[in-house]
Amino acid sequence: MAPISADDVICYLEENPGFFIEHPDSLRQSGLLTQDSTSAKVLNLRNKLFDRLKGEREDLIRLLDETIEIVRQNEQIEKDFIAIEQLLFEQSPSLASLTEIVKNIESRFGIEYAGFLLLDPIDGIPVIAPKSDESSRIRPLGKLEEKLVPMDGGVVLQGKLEGGGGPLFPDALSENIQSTAVVSLEIREKRIGFLVLGSKDPERYQEGMATHLLRRLAMRLALGISIFQRFNNGKTAQSSL
Repeated sequence: MAPISADDVICYLEENPGFFIEHPDSLRQSGLLTQDSTSAKVLNLRNKLFDRLKGEREDLIRLLDETIEIVRQNEQIEKDFIAIEQLLFEQSPSLASLTEIVKNIESRFGIEYAGFLLLDPIDGIPVIAPKSDESSRIRPLGKLEEKLVPMDGGVVLQGKLEGGGGPLFPDALSENIQSTAVVSLEIREKRIGFLVLGSKDPERYQEGMATHLLRRLAMRLALGISIFQRFNNGKTAQSSL
């Protein structure tokens, strides 16, 4: 085996500047960081090493910034969930409060539409005046909508829609909707309806995305609607006595 020359070592280190990053003690012992080394090859190696270290530092700072941003986003999401839950359980159940909740979902999550499609008959829900604010957000599930929602439960996500949101959304908004999420609302294994979300961002909701936050939101909303239905049924029973 031929002996390894100093040039061979320098050539290897030029091609593998990460060696010194993984072995910092060897970097200190090499004297590469001192100003006494004036060989052109050594200077070139030093510059490559500094460039590599600079790149590693920039990558680390970028990763740290991304991590901090994710933490901030998660904190804001948690605050949004708490605010919505407060609306659910700290107000008297009413159509107005349910409408306020979906409007709150729109504003907090930056989407164009949030509403409920509730199974028919809608126990405890009084007749909603046509063309009212509530009528566009709290609707009975019709035959046409049944074909577009997950009747067997779960979540359906669609993105990059070219023809709008379709009959799941009010006519005035449908053509602007480019991605949708439809989440089953269930309480004690009984399906009571669906949460319908729509965004003009074509990539806001896409098939294959994580759905745990949507499921969590749907679970809390289903509980709130169930309480609302029981509240209205109780009032109806009292008035019939």
